[in-house]
Amino acid sequence: MIAQDNAQSSAAVNRSKQRSLVIRPKKLVFYTIFILAFLLSGILVMLDIFPYRMNPVSLLVLPLIFLYGIRFDKVVLVFGLLVLVILLSAIINQVSVTQLVLFLRSVAFAFLIYSLVRMFVKRDNIVTIIKLCVLVGMVQLPIMLMQFMTYDALPSRIRDGMRLYRIDYSFGTFHYKGDAAMTFFLTLLVIFLLFDYKRNYFIRYKWFVAIWLTLTVLVSNAEIMKLAIIFVWVVFAIRFLSIKTLFYLGIGLVLLAGILFSFGVFNDIIDEFSYSLTTNLSASESKTEAFMTGGYGRGAAIAYYLNSELKIIGDGPSRYYDVVTQKYLRGNNGHIFTFYSEVGLVGLLLSYLIFFLIAFPIRGRHIRVRWVGILIFSVLLLLSFTTEVLPNISIVLIYCIVAMTYLIPEKETLNSEVVNR
Repeated sequence: MIAQDNAQSSAAVNRSKQRSLVIRPKKLVFYTIFILAFLLSGILVMLDIFPYRMNPVSLLVLPLIFLYGIRFDKVVLVFGLLVLVILLSAIINQVSVTQLVLFLRSVAFAFLIYSLVRMFVKRDNIVTIIKLCVLVGMVQLPIMLMQFMTYDALPSRIRDGMRLYRIDYSFGTFHYKGDAAMTFFLTLLVIFLLFDYKRNYFIRYKWFVAIWLTLTVLVSNAEIMKLAIIFVWVVFAIRFLSIKTLFYLGIGLVLLAGILFSFGVFNDIIDEFSYSLTTNLSASESKTEAFMTGGYGRGAAIAYYLNSELKIIGDGPSRYYDVVTQKYLRGNNGHIFTFYSEVGLVGLLLSYLIFFLIAFPIRGRHIRVRWVGILIFSVLLLLSFTTEVLPNISIVLIYCIVAMTYLIPEKETLNSEVVNR
C-alpha cells in the first residue's frame, strides 16, 4: 500500500514537472515583444549598454512562421500586392538591391507583427491583453512628468551625444523619442473605452481611465495626436450625448481649455497651425528648396506634391531616405509623403488598405463595421502625416490588438452564457 502511494506521489510530481516545463512559443514571443515595444525600448536605447533597435525585434516572430505557417487572408494578400508594387517601382526606377531591401524591411516588420497578433490573440486572452494595455497606459503620465522634471539632470552623454532635446523627452515607457507611438497607443485605448460599451465592461472606473489617458495625450509633445484625441471626444459627444449634456460638457471643455491654454499646452500646435495657414501651403521658394534638400516642412511637401505630376509607382524605394546614415534627401517626414514619393499612389493606397482591412475584417460577403474600427483607422490616417506608421512595431501592435477587441464577448452575451450554465 505504501509502495502504491509512493508510486502515485512520484507520478504526480512528474506530471507537475512536465506541466511546469511546457513552453508556449506564441505566448513567449508575444509578451516579449509587448514588453519591449511598450515598456523597455526607451530605457534600453538610453542606457546604450548594447546596440538595440526596436523594430527588428519583430524578427522574433519568424520562428513562429516556420512552426505554424502563415494564415492566408485578405490582409496577407494585400501585403503581397504591396511587395509586388515595391519591386516594380524598384525595377523601373533602377534602385539598388540594398535600397530595395531596406525599404521592404518596413513592410516585413508590419507583416510579422500582424501575423503574431493573428496567431496569438484569441477570445480567451484578449481581455487580459487589454487590461495590460490599460495598465501600461495609466503609468505614462507620472513617468512623463518625471521625465519633464529630470531632463536637466540627464548626463551630457545622453543629452548631447544622443541629440535628446527637451521636447523629445516625453515618451514615457515607449521607444526613445516615441511620443507619437505612445499617444497613439493611449488614443486607441480611449476609443475602446468610449465607443465599445458592450465590451469594455471589465475595465473598472472606465470614465476616470479615459479622462486620465486623454490628459496624458494633452500634456505630451505629440501635437497632431492632441488634435486626434479632441476629434475622438467630439465624435463621442455628437454620437452619444444629449443636447443638455453637450451644453454642460461644452462649458466644462471651455473651462478646461482655458486652464490648458494658461499652462501653454497648445502653444506649439497653435503656432504651427498659424504658420502653416499663412506661409506653408504657399511654400516660398526657400522653403521648397529646403524641403528638396531634406529639410522638414510639411506645408512645403504638400504644396510640392500637389504641383507635381502624379506619381503612380513613385521614384523608387529608399530614393529619398538613407537608412544607413539616417539622412533625408528630401523632407518626406511622414508615411504619406514617403510612400507617395517612393512607391507612388498605388503603393500608398495599398499600405492604407492593409490598415483598413485590419480595422474592418471581412467575413465572406460581410464586413464588420464598428465605431472602434472607424476611429482607429481615422486616427492612423491623421498620424501618417507626421509619422512612419508601417515600420513602427508599437503602432502596428496596438492597432492590431484594438482592432481585434470584437473577440470580447458582449456583456449581454456573457450574461446569457452564465444563465445557461
